[in-house]
Amino acid sequence: MPFDDRTRILLGDANADRLATARICVFGLGGVGAAAAMDLVRVGVGQLVAIDFDEVQESNLNRLYFGYQAAIGLAKTDAFTKAALQINPGIRIEKLDSLVRGAEVAQRIPAGCDYYLDCIDTLNPKVNLIAELLRRGLPFASSMGTAGRLAPERLKVGTLWDSAGCPLAQKVRQRLKRLGFGPPLGKAERQAAWLASAVLCVWSDEPPVAPALPADGSLPGQVVGGERVRAVQGSAPFVPQAAGHLLASLAVRAILGLR
Repeated sequence: MPFDDRTRILLGDANADRLATARICVFGLGGVGAAAAMDLVRVGVGQLVAIDFDEVQESNLNRLYFGYQAAIGLAKTDAFTKAALQINPGIRIEKLDSLVRGAEVAQRIPAGCDYYLDCIDTLNPKVNLIAELLRRGLPFASSMGTAGRLAPERLKVGTLWDSAGCPLAQKVRQRLKRLGFGPPLGKAERQAAWLASAVLCVWSDEPPVAPALPADGSLPGQVVGGERVRAVQGSAPFVPQAAGHLLASLAVRAILGLR
């Protein structure tokens, strides 16, 4: 019995066959991206491009969908691929172990994908990626902040410009506006531009728990030992993984026209 027999009951053979030929790109294999990518494997997507520069760490195991002790030290792309092939040995996965940066973002977007999922959790790369996807008119959905939250039922799906209560979404909106993207201003001639920049995203309106400051007394933003100090966000599996499930569903429904 094929691994996707239950999916075929739900979607029908024609839609399942379409997914088997689909190619989806996932930027970021953290708590959100790992869940989204694994869902896409399980639903029968035939080709995935997985982009992440990081390795699996012990601190990832409380929320990483394919995170196990045996995976610690592996590149996230390798750990994901190993898990994916245990579900669907026929899936084709392209691994890109790279960091998406500002000036390089145009070269980091793989061509020929049916859909793109932005699961990056760092502000500058996230904004640069979203802006470039918008400029190219490529179909995508984006995840906003999920760390520091416990209630998956407070996740929302809508446009970035309608999001509220998410500090990361607010910062992304501000930076995109500086780049020329923004909500409608009421003039008919600008409506087409607005529709082109209506970023579909998943966000939470749950107030996040404040991150932990470094124990050595250094402040976030300072450079110590050649590295920039960062506060550490608390996390649990509930909200990041639920957001990943939502993103994977949005991608599948968009490809199949099942809005």
